[in-house]
Amino acid sequence: MPARSRRRRQAGFGLFDALVALAILSIGLLGLTRLQARSLSYGTEADQRVRAVQLGSELLGTAMIDATNVQCYKLPTPGSCTSGSASEYVEDFVDRVAQTLPDGEVTVSYDSTTRRMTLVITWTGKGSREDGAETEDGEDERTRRMEASTYV
Repeated sequence: MPARSRRRRQAGFGLFDALVALAILSIGLLGLTRLQARSLSYGTEADQRVRAVQLGSELLGTAMIDATNVQCYKLPTPGSCTSGSASEYVEDFVDRVAQTLPDGEVTVSYDSTTRRMTLVITWTGKGSREDGAETEDGEDERTRRMEASTYV
C-alpha cells in the first residue's frame, strides 16, 4: 500500500507542470505579437519618411533645373510666376504630397539674396499618443517633419 499512497500524492503534478508551461508560452506569444505590431508600425513610419524625402528631392531637383522660374516653386503662395508649366507642376506636386502622406503639407521658401531654397514637408505619423496631445510648443506629437535645402 505505500506505493499506492505515493501515487495518489503525486497525482496531478504533471498537469500542474503543463499548466505552468502553457502560461509561459502564452506570455512569450503575447510578446512576439507586440513585437510584430511595433515592427509594422515602424515600417510604416520609415515608408512615410522615404516618400517625403523622394518628393522633396524631386521638387528641389526640378527647381534647380528650372532656375529661371524659381519664384514659381515657393509655397504655399507662389511668387510672381510667368511659367504655366511650372505652376501646373507645383499644383500637381502639392496634390501628390497630400495624397501620399497623411495630412501632408509642403512649404517652400526662397531667399533671393543667398539663392537658398528650403523645403519643409509635414505629415501626421503614428504617434505614441493617440489623443493628439500637443507639446509645449503647440505641435501635435504625431506631426512628422522633413526639411531639405539647396542653392538654386
